[in-house]
Amino acid sequence: MKKNLLYEDDNIVVVVRDIAVTPGQISVIPKQHFTILEQVPTEILTKCAIVANKVSMSVFESLGSHGTNIIVKNGTGAGQTIPHFSLDIIPRQENDGINTQWKSKQLMEDEMDMAFSTLKDAVDMPIITVKKLPDEGPKKIKDGEWGENYMLKSLRRLP
Repeated sequence: MKKNLLYEDDNIVVVVRDIAVTPGQISVIPKQHFTILEQVPTEILTKCAIVANKVSMSVFESLGSHGTNIIVKNGTGAGQTIPHFSLDIIPRQENDGINTQWKSKQLMEDEMDMAFSTLKDAVDMPIITVKKLPDEGPKKIKDGEWGENYMLKSLRRLP
């Protein structure tokens, strides 16, 4: 795994997968063992999310991707084959043939009511406060430095 290592610190590693859906698939993995997302402490999960965001931006810029899927396979029922939490960043191109879509179905009203009332009683959301991060100011990229900005490319594709 060392040859595929992009980043490492005390808490996480970031690796390019050698068995992947597409070339350039990257995993952000906590060093400490956590089987599923719900076990990951907030500070490590936050770090994983921030790093996944930066990695996703790099995938757009360096590989010329049209999109990324950021996936958590949270448990064996969700396709997890290795019992360790990770975030996978999958580079995507238009019409790449990768099917990550599932067909939604219209729920019956009683199914929706039962699911809603069960979840409403079970979800106990504490008040979440988020510290404001220091403002680093706007990022300036010289023309051609990293190619065309991925956000501009995405906006041009909107109907």
